[in-house]
Amino acid sequence: MNRWKRLIFYLLLNVLVSAITILCVLFVWENTRLKDVLMLAPGSETQSTTNATAQNAMAANLVVEISKVEGTGNLDTEYILLRRIGGTPDQAISLLNWRIRDEDGREINISDHLSLQSLNLHSNGAIFIHSKSGNSDPIDLYLGLEGPLWSPGETVTLLDAEGNIQDTFLIP
Repeated sequence: MNRWKRLIFYLLLNVLVSAITILCVLFVWENTRLKDVLMLAPGSETQSTTNATAQNAMAANLVVEISKVEGTGNLDTEYILLRRIGGTPDQAISLLNWRIRDEDGREINISDHLSLQSLNLHSNGAIFIHSKSGNSDPIDLYLGLEGPLWSPGETVTLLDAEGNIQDTFLIP
């Protein structure tokens, strides 16, 4: 009888440790950019789609694209990923006075939320634009909004400093 009690104790302990481990892995997966890095590994289906999009954009003279909008409707996870397409390593595009616009015509000037003196996007570079508050750096820009900006089915428009549309993105 004593042996069965010990066996049940260890089985329950194993289930508890497994559940905690799975919850930790899921938390890290959802709350970091780890899934973005792993999902865009060379040879993956998403990578080939991105490469096809990049080739089409270069043909249409696009320089910066909206690669994705994630976490819509949740202020803590909502972000836009802007990616520079092509160019040479010595070329950089300044994102000063560039704007993002929603379907309601609300425009957000990226420069208004910079704690940096400049924001240059180099060849094949990227920047994450988060809706929540935080400390901006050259890779992550925080808008400091009080609520989420995007919702599924909405179109995001990227405008350059002259007001020309650089890209649009339909949020799935």
